[in-house]
Amino acid sequence: MKKSVLLTRSKLANNELKEKFISQDFDFLACNLIKYKLFPVKAEYINQFSDLIITSNFAANNIPDAPRANMPVWVVGEKSANILKNKGYKVEFYASSGENLKRQIPDNLYNTMLYLSGEYITVNMPFGITRKILYKTIYLESLSEKDVIRYKEGIDYIVLYSENCAKTLLKLLVENNLVNYLEKTTCIAISSKVARVFEQVFKNVVVCHD
Repeated sequence: MKKSVLLTRSKLANNELKEKFISQDFDFLACNLIKYKLFPVKAEYINQFSDLIITSNFAANNIPDAPRANMPVWVVGEKSANILKNKGYKVEFYASSGENLKRQIPDNLYNTMLYLSGEYITVNMPFGITRKILYKTIYLESLSEKDVIRYKEGIDYIVLYSENCAKTLLKLLVENNLVNYLEKTTCIAISSKVARVFEQVFKNVVVCHD
């Protein structure tokens, strides 16, 4: 019998993950927890700053190409770093988390840096850094009747990529009285911070960094 895996990102990200593991014998269940509303930023605006900070894959995918050759960027995630390299930016440093990245930024750059982010962030960058909202994240507010029925049958794995998504999913599972049906589920979290959300009610939570 196929192992079931609940994917908990945006529709696009969930589809990309399905494609990546298409050769594996999994039953993928897509719970599209988030969608985005983009507020485009022009390259001319970015060019006013010495360095750029990017902490999300969605932001990396949706900013313009570098407004000047080798503009320095400080980034979370290797995947985002590669996207930005291909857009002409010079990756000064990439980290596994926002907290780690924050510790690496020299204080002499604070007043000349731009941080392009979503509306909600879990790590505030140092005082002096200009933050501009690039997109708004809209979280799923309810599960369909079809989803509730399927989840009651049990899920082998739930994959968790962000703290806010984990909080959203847990809220939906509790509201629909699904936690008891998933007591044997293994929850795979990208960080300890994300894991802590599900550890409140789930016994089998493991952390797989990055």
